[in-house]
Amino acid sequence: MSWLHIRNATVFAPQELGKQDVLCWGGRIVSVGNDLRPPQFANPDVTDAKGRILLPGLIDAHIHIMGASGSGGPAERSSDLPLSRITSAGITTVVSPLGTDSITRTLPGLLMRAKAATDEGIDAYVYTGGWTNPVPTFTGDPQSDVVFLNRVLGIKVAIAEASAPPFSVQELARLAHASIVGGRLAGKNSVLHVHIGDRSEGLQPLREAATLTGLPLDRFVATHINRNTALHRQALDFAKAGGSIDFTSQVHADHGYGNAIPPSLAILQALDDGVAPDRITLSSDSGGTYPRLDGSGLYMADPSSVFQTLSEIVTQGRSWREAIACSTLNPARLLGLAHKGRITEEADADLLLLDENGGIDKLWSRGRLMVSEGKPIVHSHFES
Repeated sequence: MSWLHIRNATVFAPQELGKQDVLCWGGRIVSVGNDLRPPQFANPDVTDAKGRILLPGLIDAHIHIMGASGSGGPAERSSDLPLSRITSAGITTVVSPLGTDSITRTLPGLLMRAKAATDEGIDAYVYTGGWTNPVPTFTGDPQSDVVFLNRVLGIKVAIAEASAPPFSVQELARLAHASIVGGRLAGKNSVLHVHIGDRSEGLQPLREAATLTGLPLDRFVATHINRNTALHRQALDFAKAGGSIDFTSQVHADHGYGNAIPPSLAILQALDDGVAPDRITLSSDSGGTYPRLDGSGLYMADPSSVFQTLSEIVTQGRSWREAIACSTLNPARLLGLAHKGRITEEADADLLLLDENGGIDKLWSRGRLMVSEGKPIVHSHFES
């Protein structure tokens, strides 16, 4: 295991630290400071980042690493999302749910894909649950899934969605209890992660379920909430009351969501409306199948939309500190990943170095160089 020494970077940890060195060993950050010197015997890999920005590796807490979709028939099932497409997007940590197809896509298959991605060089976790009622599980009981399986960080369910089965408020409350109390028993920050569709009730059933349980509202996560203006308004009120809201970078008019608010604009509106910044996260929903707008066929949604969204926020005059928190520190805190989402001593050496133009140059995951000069240098075994 070699030492890594990044020199003279402008560090956003995500708080702005100014020009700093970052010294890493064993996949962890050893020290952050000025003019650091590694041990004489270290012979480190050195990167001079003078004049460039260093960020924590991004966390994508809703991404389909096993592929998704299939709602248009078997030929529309996407394949595994290759490692290189994740890392070249600046992402070092993922959390993956089942999608619309929770029948032929299975939780054991999802967990094995997460283990494979971790062996390949990133860190991958999953949600139990899915788009059936009762929800699919590993053990026969969703709370047991949360308690006994370390990679399970919550329960995923879909509401206000025409293609998903209905859930009563009482059923949602039971799932919330299973996830949140199960997380307490396991010593982790488990969440109820809820896909919100376009139906008019929006996230109202989720608010009612939270009230019914009396459990902490921040453990209830509403995702895809920039898909229409009415839902966005509901979500801002939910976040102001203490709930957690997850914007989706793939939910954009350019990707076929005709009523969507562009994710960068939706986040800026939330901040301007007084939503606490730590209640906001951003994920991609990538890996699924989408039709090309020109009618030329299908494509697999790419996680690069996360970094693109963050860059747009900065272009609108916000600092990198404000922008990246929603894809680094905030999801790390929400999901109890204390060693992720920050550039600080003892955190994982997940580091994203930008080039002179603000694009992705290098990415290290647990200290291993995965991307260089914007190109992936580590691939899955079966990537062509």
